[in-house]
Amino acid sequence: MCYGDSLMSRLNRYACLETFAVLAFCYTLSMPAVSQTSLETVRGIYRQYTPENFDDGGEISHYVWKNSSSFFLQATVARTQPERSLNNKLYSGLASALVDTESGQQRFETYVENSQYIDGLIVLAGGQIIFESYPNMEAYDRHLSWSITKVVVSTALAALESQGRVNVDRSASDYLPDLIGSDWQGISLRDIVNMASGIDCLDSDGYQNTETCIYRYEESLGLTAAVNPAQSTLENLRLMRRHRPSGEKYEYVSADTFVTGLVVESITGKPLWLALQGLIWEKIGAEADALMMINAAGIPASHGGLSARLLDLARFGEIFTSDDYLGVVSASHLADLASDKGIAFDKAQIAQLTGLFNQDVPKKAAWQWDMIWTDGAMFKGGYSGQGIFVDPGRDFVAVWYGTSGIGGQSHQLLPMIRKLSKDHGNRENTGKDRALTGGLPEAEPSRQAVQ
Repeated sequence: MCYGDSLMSRLNRYACLETFAVLAFCYTLSMPAVSQTSLETVRGIYRQYTPENFDDGGEISHYVWKNSSSFFLQATVARTQPERSLNNKLYSGLASALVDTESGQQRFETYVENSQYIDGLIVLAGGQIIFESYPNMEAYDRHLSWSITKVVVSTALAALESQGRVNVDRSASDYLPDLIGSDWQGISLRDIVNMASGIDCLDSDGYQNTETCIYRYEESLGLTAAVNPAQSTLENLRLMRRHRPSGEKYEYVSADTFVTGLVVESITGKPLWLALQGLIWEKIGAEADALMMINAAGIPASHGGLSARLLDLARFGEIFTSDDYLGVVSASHLADLASDKGIAFDKAQIAQLTGLFNQDVPKKAAWQWDMIWTDGAMFKGGYSGQGIFVDPGRDFVAVWYGTSGIGGQSHQLLPMIRKLSKDHGNRENTGKDRALTGGLPEAEPSRQAVQ
């Protein structure tokens, strides 16, 4: 089981991230020679970039993550409403908190500022910014979020459910007639959004292995080099096969997110980026447009193509901590996340998570969230060190962008953030009682990693 793209190194993209080596990613940003100018460095990146190496980690990936519109077609998720301001109430206690790192204990702020693999980090508590740092990016950068996109898409589906426009316990093919007659027919939308479709197209089989289902899926979206016969993404979906009953096991299958996005498009009658704009972006009070990666046919990379400012990702996280859910979803969605309708992790997955969190292990996955703890905290990772952590009961949100190293190295933020959230919540005692009761995760492999 792998816990999200963000946890994978490129090599792991070929292997299975079930090892959760995610936290060891460290991204190696090669520094240009002193004699080089910024212009020479950037021109060199464009000369070196290929569809095969852009996701290797290091300097090229770091540039692509922050400038994806220079390399991929994009559609705009427009900011059309007034910006919702976030108050700054920087908390020195969080900055000075001691955290355990691979090199021993150090101040949290020191760890973040000195990490090669952390591009930016924001922490909110009680709706206020208590920590904000951009060690390897600018606040205005629209950084590629990779698989964090998945929970934005699933939240759009939840918004439609809250409006009574979709029933997630019905078959996805009820909303997508094009899937009738394929192995997707009869699989409930809930099993699909819970990453338990049973479809044999695991990300862990290898994003850059040209013979895998996940490669051919991303190839159809223009994300990887074209080596196989041309095929539309819908044709690709219809050829996928089921290898186990749906609802049986949590498995990281990005195609599940794509089908979820198709349902959102079908119900709204809009391309995904405009659906996200109306269902989410207009309601969170974003400060800037976001971008959605698309192919030449206008098909969105709904499993990992959203680029946004880090502050807007934090605003998205507040959907799950604000008393009114920012008007996006209803209380019933958080109750669903807390229920037993997610997919509990199996013994092997729990054992892997124990190595990461000791006894504080998440118990399930649901609605595209990689990990959900019994107290309601949730995490979604993205390839190469992206992450969003939301703790509704403690009114705590943390979002971060990163870039892994060429060898798959990364930061160790997730266990730190989980502990800091609990410590801060114990001190502040917000009194909120909105915890979820839930389960287990699996996440996306690194573009080279296995899931």
